[in-house]
Amino acid sequence: MPFEQAPEAFHPVERPIHYASGGLEAIEAMEASMTPEAFRGFLKGNILKYVWRYEQKNGLEDLEKAKWYLNQLIFALETDQEREALAAIENNIDNGCKDGVCPIPGIRYDLPIKEGDLFAPVDKA
Repeated sequence: MPFEQAPEAFHPVERPIHYASGGLEAIEAMEASMTPEAFRGFLKGNILKYVWRYEQKNGLEDLEKAKWYLNQLIFALETDQEREALAAIENNIDNGCKDGVCPIPGIRYDLPIKEGDLFAPVDKA
């Protein structure tokens, strides 16, 4: 029986054959049709669905699916953080960069620096 792709290219969790018809993955179509916030909610909903039902339906396979959606959500959030960091660097005039040193997102600058801190000034005298 001929396949467009080798049968081993499909996997019940990673690449279900019924989600890849027409050359487009269903997850890609879902993401393209939603705002980033809505897509994150879609991912979260699927995580909850598969964890909720695993004991009554497909056991380990449903937990693997929940893990797959969790990994997608983590990737989406990491991508958002990377995008924010790059935007902060590109817009360094507006984000508090001084003398070529730009703040790192998520780092607190309102606490005093103590000797031995990673970013403490070095006395070269």
